[in-house]
Amino acid sequence: MRRPPLYAVALTLVAVLAAGSAFVAYRLWPLTDRSAGVIAASVGSGPQAGGGGVPPIVAPLRPLTGVGAARVHIPGVRAQAGVVVDSASGSVLWTRDAHRRLPIASLTKLMTALLALPPAPALGHSFAVTHAMLGVPGYTIGLRAGARVTSRRMIAATLIASANDAANVLAVHRAGSLARFVGDMNTAAARFGLADTHYSNPSGIFDAGNHSSAWDVADLSRHVLQQPFLRSLVGERAYQAGAAVYVNRNRLLWTYTGAIGIKTGSTTAAGNCLAVAARRRGRTVIGVLLHVHGDEFAAASRLLDWGFRHDR
Repeated sequence: MRRPPLYAVALTLVAVLAAGSAFVAYRLWPLTDRSAGVIAASVGSGPQAGGGGVPPIVAPLRPLTGVGAARVHIPGVRAQAGVVVDSASGSVLWTRDAHRRLPIASLTKLMTALLALPPAPALGHSFAVTHAMLGVPGYTIGLRAGARVTSRRMIAATLIASANDAANVLAVHRAGSLARFVGDMNTAAARFGLADTHYSNPSGIFDAGNHSSAWDVADLSRHVLQQPFLRSLVGERAYQAGAAVYVNRNRLLWTYTGAIGIKTGSTTAAGNCLAVAARRRGRTVIGVLLHVHGDEFAAASRLLDWGFRHDR
């Protein structure tokens, strides 16, 4: 049997390696490239954009007020920005650059879940995953076109597993396209008074054009906790979805007494971000830390401890 010449084998190997490298670059580049895959800011930036309105406000929340907020150093808390809020009163107890606009990674998914939340009877209605919903990089749960899913499962995967494909599925299912949904996200942010916030994608995997502040994330977290289904999910350590189990990345749910949520996030640009909440003696305290230095969960524990020790 005649063997192929060595140069032909070498060329074949080079072609295979080049193809493999190109695929890896295609999947991983958006994790470090701040501009890749972002929906242009002009899409949905005005009130005409959107796919059907913004979530109803369950009950008016007292506006956040920072009058008299402390700015002291909290030992063990090192972050570029942060805030501690008494959820019921809206009193901001502590701040550090609370209005500084920073990338927020998967904390973006709080708005995605809130906006995609259907009426309770529709949570279990199934729909098909389409190709237009897929292709996002980063962590996914491996959804494929043609699969049947429910809003209940996709919201759980978005908030608990922090799955980027689930966030995109919710966005396209609700609004018809990613662009329309991002327009709805920005409309909702304006309605809630989140003046430091602008979204460019539903998952937060792309940092360019996607930013918020510790202040706005804390205020948004209050709206999330108002919704019974979302409040129950962000406090779950794990969620059974058929044969799959989504495990919450928020370690405070195991280690901090009274912890009830809320969401973790991380990208190269955003660093480690956390929105946390705990309830003790009838009082709910929310803490947000953006771009945490060191152990973010240890810092969040100290932040909540400080919040429960102080009131005004």
